[in-house]
Amino acid sequence: MFEALLLKGKEFFFRMFDIRVGEFRRVWLMQLNVFLLIQCLWIVKPIVNAQFLSRVGVDQLPLVFLLVALFALLVSRSYSRLLSRLPIGSIMLRTYLTSIVCLLSFALLLQFDQFKDWMAYLFYIGVALFGLVTTSQFWLMANLVFTSLEAKRLFGFIGAGAIAGGISGGYVTSLLAPWMDSKNLLLVAVVLLIIGMLVNHRIWITFVPSSNRSVQKRPTKTLQEYPFRLIRNSKHLTYLALIVGIGVVVNKLIEFQFSSIASARIHDPEKLTAFFGFWFSTANVVSLGIQLLITQRVVGLIGVSRSLFIFPGALFAGALAVLNTPVLWAGTTLKVLDISLKQSINKATTELLILPIPMAIKSHAKTFIDIFVDTTATGVGGIMLIFLINGFNLSVRAVCIMILLLLCLWIYFAVRIRKEYIKAFEQKISFNRQRLRRKDFKHSDAAVVEGIRRTLQSGSTKQIIFLLATIEENKDPALMKDAIPLLTHDSPKVRQAALRCLYYHTDHTITSYIEPLLKDPDDEVRSRAFACLLAHTRQNRSRFINDYLTHPDLAISGAALVGLATEARDNPVMQKEFNLEQRMLEKIQLSQSLPDQEAVDNIKIILARAIGYGKLKTHYPLLMKYLKDENPVVLNQAILSAGSSQDLSFVRPLISFLPSKTNRSTARKALARFESSEIIPILTEVINEKDIKTELLIQLPSLAESMDTQQAVDFLFELIQHHDTTAKLEGLEALHKIKVKFPHLTITGKRIMPMLMEEADLYGDTLAISYAAGQKWENAGEDSEITLTRTELTKLLEGRLDYILERIFWILGLSYPPGSILPLLKDIRNVDPNIRMNTLELLDNLLEPPFKKVILPIVETTMHNTVSEDILDRLALNVPNMISCFELLLKGEDDQIKLAVLALIKALDQPELVSLIQLAAKDDHSKVKMFAKKLLVTE
Repeated sequence: MFEALLLKGKEFFFRMFDIRVGEFRRVWLMQLNVFLLIQCLWIVKPIVNAQFLSRVGVDQLPLVFLLVALFALLVSRSYSRLLSRLPIGSIMLRTYLTSIVCLLSFALLLQFDQFKDWMAYLFYIGVALFGLVTTSQFWLMANLVFTSLEAKRLFGFIGAGAIAGGISGGYVTSLLAPWMDSKNLLLVAVVLLIIGMLVNHRIWITFVPSSNRSVQKRPTKTLQEYPFRLIRNSKHLTYLALIVGIGVVVNKLIEFQFSSIASARIHDPEKLTAFFGFWFSTANVVSLGIQLLITQRVVGLIGVSRSLFIFPGALFAGALAVLNTPVLWAGTTLKVLDISLKQSINKATTELLILPIPMAIKSHAKTFIDIFVDTTATGVGGIMLIFLINGFNLSVRAVCIMILLLLCLWIYFAVRIRKEYIKAFEQKISFNRQRLRRKDFKHSDAAVVEGIRRTLQSGSTKQIIFLLATIEENKDPALMKDAIPLLTHDSPKVRQAALRCLYYHTDHTITSYIEPLLKDPDDEVRSRAFACLLAHTRQNRSRFINDYLTHPDLAISGAALVGLATEARDNPVMQKEFNLEQRMLEKIQLSQSLPDQEAVDNIKIILARAIGYGKLKTHYPLLMKYLKDENPVVLNQAILSAGSSQDLSFVRPLISFLPSKTNRSTARKALARFESSEIIPILTEVINEKDIKTELLIQLPSLAESMDTQQAVDFLFELIQHHDTTAKLEGLEALHKIKVKFPHLTITGKRIMPMLMEEADLYGDTLAISYAAGQKWENAGEDSEITLTRTELTKLLEGRLDYILERIFWILGLSYPPGSILPLLKDIRNVDPNIRMNTLELLDNLLEPPFKKVILPIVETTMHNTVSEDILDRLALNVPNMISCFELLLKGEDDQIKLAVLALIKALDQPELVSLIQLAAKDDHSKVKMFAKKLLVTE
């Protein structure tokens, strides 16, 4: 009973703080190490504060802040050189030994009453440097012990050890101060330091990789001589240093306020020590609660970079309270906020902010920031206080105003470093967003026209067609004459474009240039030429048209008929004037009487063009007949003509051509001529048909991706919810293309979130089934056939997981700028674990909290080469037994997986699996059904 409760308690503890298999010993020792370190600090800190305030006075606090900064410069310089000569482990050992000797020395001085007033300065400076150096060393070692992925999960819990140390240290001081004098409290601190030194050494030799125990070399000699350049050459480090520096200045101003208000009301040194000890510990109790219950969840939910704003925001509110009412409770509240949030959320975020920096730079930059920047800022705070208090004799409210101004600056730099933090991870995975920049060139109108003319004369086919379309759209008469030489261009597409352009030319004498094109080898060119001649003929127009319509050359008379049908479209008067219907019937009769099949096919092509371009509804049945013609040329023209008619009765027949590789391109062109508002409802009906085939389904997204309408977006969203997985991915790709082409169309997160959750659930279920399928079940045996078939099944399931993950990233990418999410999928699958971890961290900062909650647990599973029970437990997945696993797979949609399951069932040869074979024998898919029936026969 007791063991079961203990086991459940352990499982709850691990799940509560997200501690995973194999991590507990590392976490516990690191937490113990920082607990002892901070406990010692908070035992000594109230002593040094009380000694300084009682012997020297609060007026000298600004001076000692400045002295701390000056001494820190010397320590930082020496420490930086040591990092290039000794491993971090050796430096930490020497720091511990030096601190123990110094504390013993101060205890002896107090014991023999040799502690002078000037020593209070030295004591204060020494304790300040001790806190800076030892905590910096600890977190630097933590960066070596844990990976960035582990650090994000565990730094909050480890930091709770520091807070607990602060609580116990402060309360121990508060309780023992009335019974034990300062020298004995210092001896207690020495004992704690000795234990902490032993724990620190154990961590170093056990958990720090041997590759990281050597001296951290600096990138260049220049940086070795000038550590400041490490910061200056990196925006990321510069902003981090500024945030740390401003935070320290704010902290010193708050400490001065708190000390000033407290010392003005409490005059006895021992009572003041107890007061400081109590409130320091109370603040750390609050901090511990925040660290254990809030920090990890907040940082995990809103990300590292967003968590930066919590600390300065809270201090801003507290400073406003002191500004309004500068009394003891307000000053104490502000100090409690300062201590509690600084050691919890702010500590976790600042330590995580430096993770993207390479270790060779990180070890020196972090030391520089933690010691030099921290203490320099302390000096700046001291100078400000000297200037404000001693120079102008300003009140506590004036200090509050300075705090508020600095907090505004702090928030500004937090915004800047957030961008640099994300950029740092992008650079580490070699992912740079491509941003389109619009360049405006200022040319004179004459220069532009001259450039167009040069391009029309010597440009590529695509360039010429683009410019002709522009001229046609603008109907610029100054440039239309430059289209005339292009009537003899080698490309029929250019000739067509030139004719479309000249159709709108105001000079009607150009007919002599157009008339030769009535004999052009290209059907489209001939039709365009006649339509253009028709538009520019002003005299004897009827005779001119009749002459061409009755021309003995079939190519000319056919072009004339198509041109007339095109011009007379929606013009009944013109159709009646030139007897269009009768001429159509004559051509139809001619096609039925000619013995030459080639001539018949040519007439069919002419008729199809005339019906489509002229929208001759009475002849639509004939065009429908041509859509089944055996001649591919006639069929191709019939498809295009059906599109030109824009009659909805042709939509479904045209859709049926999409699976055919031969006619697919033509069918797409034809369907593109329909109005999206008319064709989308038909496409929606098609995808909802039960018997629709995948070959057709996957072709439909390409139709919608070119439609600039919200209806197309709605259609694609309906398509990606189809059970066909291939169609889903095609639909998602089409949505991404629409997002790029038509950014004004709306794709809301409300539509994306349900699909993400559905895919995430499917991923989890598949992961659990994949794990179950790969297990050696009891009484299953393990001969070579079983091993082979099970391996084949697990490979198929792993492929399905990859496919689902791909769909998840395609769906997620719809909520973010194009090109920002999809490239990360490749990096998540990278063989380099560092790239995978950096990508995960980048996602953590890019994604909005709702998306992050769904996506990150799934992405974290890809960090591991194999699926373990620990991973399944963290995802709260239930692993099915053998029979349930097989049943779920056989009820799915994947034929390959079903066949693999049946093969494994055959190899296992167990009576209890016969019912599953019977289930498969009723499957809709023929291959699965046949295989299952074959197994039943052998049974």
